[in-house]
Amino acid sequence: MKICAISSGVLVVLLTLTLLNSVYLSRCCSQWTEQLSQADRYAAQDDWSTARQTMDGFAADWDKRQTYLHIVIEHDEIDNAQSLLQKCLVLAQEEDAVEFRSDIADLISQLNLLSEMERLSIKNVL
Repeated sequence: MKICAISSGVLVVLLTLTLLNSVYLSRCCSQWTEQLSQADRYAAQDDWSTARQTMDGFAADWDKRQTYLHIVIEHDEIDNAQSLLQKCLVLAQEEDAVEFRSDIADLISQLNLLSEMERLSIKNVL
């Protein structure tokens, strides 16, 4: 009986940590998506200075969370997002609106994928 109680307790703790991870990552991705959408709007208005500042803020926040992300997410997915981020930063410096806005959309899609991968859902369990 004691083994069953310990096993159940461990299962509850793991489920709780999984849910907390999902909520935390979802909030981070939502915040990042909003920052990227703002940068896209600034680029559409040819306000490149503000677009670059917004991208720099996103990049700084992204970099702060790299250790955590590498613990909980597949490295290939993070690497894909990192590559898109670097490309967007270069395109913002070059003020290439067409490519920048296209890659921002790709980066937003990648962040949505990262968030979806960590959600507790039947397709992620099976």
